[in-house]
Amino acid sequence: MNPFFAYLARLKYIRRWGLMRSSVPENDAEHTLQTAMIAHGLAVIRETVFGVPCDGARCALLALYHDASEVFTGDLPTPVKYFNEDLHGEYEKIERMAREKLLGTLPAELRGPYRPFVADMEADPLWPLVKAADTLSAYLKCVEERRAGNREFDEAARQTEEKLRALGLPEVDWFLAHFAGSFALTLDELERETPKPQEK
Repeated sequence: MNPFFAYLARLKYIRRWGLMRSSVPENDAEHTLQTAMIAHGLAVIRETVFGVPCDGARCALLALYHDASEVFTGDLPTPVKYFNEDLHGEYEKIERMAREKLLGTLPAELRGPYRPFVADMEADPLWPLVKAADTLSAYLKCVEERRAGNREFDEAARQTEEKLRALGLPEVDWFLAHFAGSFALTLDELERETPKPQEK
């Protein structure tokens, strides 16, 4: 019996933002889906807007497994993870061990095809784009919480946007300019901003 997919199914039980009061709780499964969609979007932007060849499907796949090891470790809050260099270094070791453990839950004949996505993702040239998508997802959560009147996320939003701007990735800046603002809108406001389909 191989529990790989049973473990992945448990991403929905891993709560994010453990130190924060959220208006709407978020779990790892929800965050993973959004990160994969954004990673794919960043790859498409890189290729179509900036003319740099980029494998959007691979980018999305890398994002799909980017937090999978948290089925063993949970989601360590960012202030704890980066409390000091020693702690951060130890956590990275634990994360690598958790990734290998998850990979080991696959049948031996499947481990090779899954290794680049489950255990060795950081070696992929597209990994910086996936990490940017991960940070964008966190930023958009902050925007949504602030829209709900939750000031708990004010400082997180400021710091995360600062981090995104510092990446120096044109795809990220383009995403922020064209998409991020809509996350601050209500459903009615989104409807007003949405073009009506043309009749055929």
